[in-house]
Amino acid sequence: MTVDLASAAPAEELVPEDLIPTGVAASLVHVDAKTITNWIKTGELRGWLVNGRRYRVRRSEVLSLVQPIATASGEC
Repeated sequence: MTVDLASAAPAEELVPEDLIPTGVAASLVHVDAKTITNWIKTGELRGWLVNGRRYRVRRSEVLSLVQPIATASGEC
């Protein structure tokens, strides 16, 4: 899913520090940058195309992908 920044949200809602490149997003969740791009293209992660060729994603949305799992002792 590619969203045009101009029509996505009012400018005040898009804080530049919150939009990060796919490489940075990938390092946050320990996956390859191509995985982030694939998640954008399949709609699993919302992304923005900048200058017609570079994707950016919201840091908060990437971090929301991280979910705790139960351990053998039942702790999260």
